[in-house]
Amino acid sequence: MFAYRKKKRSTIFAISAKPCRKKIVINWRAYFLGALIISALIGFLYLLIFSSVLKIKKWSVESSNFTSTAQAQETVNRFFNEKIWKIFPQNNWLVFFGRDLSDQLLLAYPEAKNVSISKDIIKGIKIIITGRSPAAIWCDSLAIPVSESIDATSTQAVVALPQSEKCFFTDDEGLLYHEAPEIFGTGLPTFFDSYQQGLLPGNQAIASPTILFASQLKKQLREIGIDLPGFMTGASDSTDLFAFTDESWVVYFNMARPLQSQVKVLGALLNGEIKDKRVGLKYIDLRLAGKVYYK
Repeated sequence: MFAYRKKKRSTIFAISAKPCRKKIVINWRAYFLGALIISALIGFLYLLIFSSVLKIKKWSVESSNFTSTAQAQETVNRFFNEKIWKIFPQNNWLVFFGRDLSDQLLLAYPEAKNVSISKDIIKGIKIIITGRSPAAIWCDSLAIPVSESIDATSTQAVVALPQSEKCFFTDDEGLLYHEAPEIFGTGLPTFFDSYQQGLLPGNQAIASPTILFASQLKKQLREIGIDLPGFMTGASDSTDLFAFTDESWVVYFNMARPLQSQVKVLGALLNGEIKDKRVGLKYIDLRLAGKVYYK
């Protein structure tokens, strides 16, 4: 018998079946609901930010010991009329926090020491500006720096009161904040800048301990009949203080030494050894402990 051999089917030209594509079903209901929520949210934000519902309609500026209230009011008006990124209005309760306005006022007006802002959705915004109190007067001067022209044992002295060009009030921290009239003989110590630094309001002119030392010195010497219309300081790292008297002579003090002891020595010298020589006196130097130089 003959065996029947089954032929293998060739797969070379076999054609694969086409894949079935799934139909994408769009949930129009969910899409419509999402669009509706987004539209409602945009409308709500517009209602809060751009409409008049939460618009800040009233604001006022009050001050204490501050001379630029009218100008500050104009600055506040401009602030609330501006827009953030040229889009969002600043006169809105949602975007107004007060810090930006406070910083802007302090930067624009060195006379302002503190700015407090109270917010009331019914009464509006109240800005209260507290000004600085004068502790000294600082004047530009063309005088030769005393610390560079004389030392503790020199026989040369600058005795003429410097000629001022422009004067400013300083607070107790030495910050220039407002132009001052050129009036001398007041209770405030007047300092002359001999280094032509060209300082302006907002700049730090002098150290707080120097103002305190000069204020106490001016008060104590006035009690013994000596007025000090002006002061000059040495270099930035110096403790020298030069006091001009109303009798056209200068006293050199050392701020690192006790003030009371130097005033005591000065009083004893004026009432004793040079009691009858004050008319032709040029200077008295008290900077070295245990030694006094005068001319």
